[in-house]
Amino acid sequence: MKSIRIDILKSATAFVVAAFCLLAPQIGLSQHQIQVVDQTGNPIPFAKFYAYNLVDSTIFFLESDEEGSIEMNSITGEWAVCVRSINHEGWADTVDIPSLKTIVLKRIQVIDEMVVTAQHQATTVEKAVQKIKIISAEQIQQSGSNNLADVLSYQTGIRISQDNILGSGLDLGGISGQNVKILIDGVPVIGRQNGNIDLSQINLANIERIEIVEGPLSVNYGTNALAGTINLITKKKGKKGLEVMVNPYYETIGNYNLSANVALNSKHHRLAIDGYRNFFDGWSDGDPFIEFPEEQLADTNRYKTWNPKEQYSVGARYSFRKKTVSTSVYGQLFNEMILNRGFPNQPYFETAFDDYYHTQRKDLGVDFQKSFVYSRLTALAAFNDYNRIKNTYYKDLTTLDQVLSQTIGAQDSSRFTQFVGRVNYYGSIGKKLNYQAGIDINHNEGWGRRIEDGHKAIGDYAGFVTADWKVMDSLTIKPGVRYAYNTAFDSPLIPSFNILYRRKHFSYRASVAKGFRAPDLKELYMDFVDVNHNIIGNEDLQAEESVNANFFINWMKQGKENRLFKAEYGAFYNQIQDLITLGIINNSEYAYINIGEYSTIGNQLELTYRSKKWNVNFNTTYIGRYNPESETEEVNSYTFSPEVSVRSTYKFLKERLQFNTFYKFNGKLQSFTISETGEVSTSIQSSYHILDASISSDFLDKQLTVVFGAKNLLNVKQVNVIGQTGGVHSSSSNLNAARGMSLFLSLRYQLNLKLKS
Repeated sequence: MKSIRIDILKSATAFVVAAFCLLAPQIGLSQHQIQVVDQTGNPIPFAKFYAYNLVDSTIFFLESDEEGSIEMNSITGEWAVCVRSINHEGWADTVDIPSLKTIVLKRIQVIDEMVVTAQHQATTVEKAVQKIKIISAEQIQQSGSNNLADVLSYQTGIRISQDNILGSGLDLGGISGQNVKILIDGVPVIGRQNGNIDLSQINLANIERIEIVEGPLSVNYGTNALAGTINLITKKKGKKGLEVMVNPYYETIGNYNLSANVALNSKHHRLAIDGYRNFFDGWSDGDPFIEFPEEQLADTNRYKTWNPKEQYSVGARYSFRKKTVSTSVYGQLFNEMILNRGFPNQPYFETAFDDYYHTQRKDLGVDFQKSFVYSRLTALAAFNDYNRIKNTYYKDLTTLDQVLSQTIGAQDSSRFTQFVGRVNYYGSIGKKLNYQAGIDINHNEGWGRRIEDGHKAIGDYAGFVTADWKVMDSLTIKPGVRYAYNTAFDSPLIPSFNILYRRKHFSYRASVAKGFRAPDLKELYMDFVDVNHNIIGNEDLQAEESVNANFFINWMKQGKENRLFKAEYGAFYNQIQDLITLGIINNSEYAYINIGEYSTIGNQLELTYRSKKWNVNFNTTYIGRYNPESETEEVNSYTFSPEVSVRSTYKFLKERLQFNTFYKFNGKLQSFTISETGEVSTSIQSSYHILDASISSDFLDKQLTVVFGAKNLLNVKQVNVIGQTGGVHSSSSNLNAARGMSLFLSLRYQLNLKLKS
């Protein structure tokens, strides 16, 4: 046999293999099995196997299963065979296939995890044209994070805000959360309150990684993707057999969580069922350091600074995968109950008003993928149903009897649905140009007493094209364009242009992109009124349009013993036309209004060092937010706020134990509120620090992972606000930031069982 080099297979023979593998006949005799493994003998699943008969041009295109096996018909004659897999060097040879039993692929040293958000195919962070941050499942577990708000609180460039009723919101790159697209496996999460998705409702139990793209992805994902996109990737693959995972969690502030999932994997099928229950019994300053549920007096201590809540979720996903076709069907049901215990009424403190907020989400979806030699077709359809019900009770604290309150606004319900349909075709023209063409359908409806006419609907139907053009080995450009028809607003043509230049140890990224955000149903038509909020919808709102420009320089070098040194500097600029924000109508009433132009500017620096024992990441950002007072007064056009984060892990005791630290500094932040008449009110939020630490270790041959840690070691509770707080909150001089210091214990037990055939 004569060995054939990979570069030779890029010749005419390989081109024929790639172009016609699906069209040629398959001639065979008996069954033959080939095992694809790495250098240590571990199987390599989903490896691509190409075979071309040098005599009669018969072609095979196959893929290894979860156990690295390729089953095919035994055939004779001389064949040109090529095998490829992500993170491995390619293998090629001319062979007599019946004599081929095992193929060994050499693993490539992988510095970064794979990413898929807005990419034509799975690639590494370093090769992605866009700047993408990754939060791994290991980092989530080590930090003791239970929901998306927890884990994002450590990220620079992201500010987490807390509302006792509406939950956790965010600010990304100086732009509020209504301009951030939250996705789970590419499907938008619905249920925005005051413009934000409640991040505390998004559990991380079955999340494999989180991908964060800063800057507009409106070409790919449409409206709400002006500031950035956060895509949560769920676990979809596993080892053949039965997988069982149980994860109990306890935190001394009164968090009691339990999640579990069971997955049955066969050669072509996977059935996974997951569920969790999260319970938080509320917290106020002065509560005991270690709390367990117990009966308490119905006195003034019944009111909690952080409301009690209980969450349940159960879901299932069935997946089928065979050769070049894969599909899955999934369903998820989520329930949350928040209890807002009222302060006892004067003068005798014998009665109180209690609010119950019940949220229910139903998510159903199906996705499909078909791979060809040089192209791929994907499709998904998803239906999301979001219900929120508010009930207020008048409670007798002496007998604990309660009746529904008859006060105006005491009872309320609203329902929102979303249908998403998306079809993508990924193809190539020659060796240097890859493209994506897609159709995107979004239809949203809302029902409720506080929605104008009781029912409203908005549709957005779009087509888009992006391309990766490898001009040369070191230079890739990625243009894109999207055109949409929106039933309520005129949508502009949305272009984007990204460039990646790699030279030795340096990478340079730059992008210019336009964004578009149509007001949602709540901003247009819904009135939201309760004890803490009085917000009026505005059907005269205009859609937002934006322009984003950013530039990043990345230097990376890998030293001896797999040491990694990495430094990255970046700068960005965002400009938004007709920004939608809350404007003051009078002292207690607010409405959504357009305020003209708004912009943010900033830069960031990231330093990373990795070795066998150490992993240290330092990140800092300096973000300027446009100051509208500069239009009438002699003040700076931007007010700047710094942020610093440090994440480190250290392995010791022969790498059996790992010590983890998570630190975040949030600098002083100035914010602005504008009235309908254009009057500007300001507030300044004080700076504060968050520091968490944990120790983790694996036992029972890595089946059991134990994480013990402390959160908020600096005991932050509230931060001081000077001036008017803005928004819909009261004029209190303090805002909730954290719940004091606490300890947590997380156990994760995973069992893998091989089942008999």
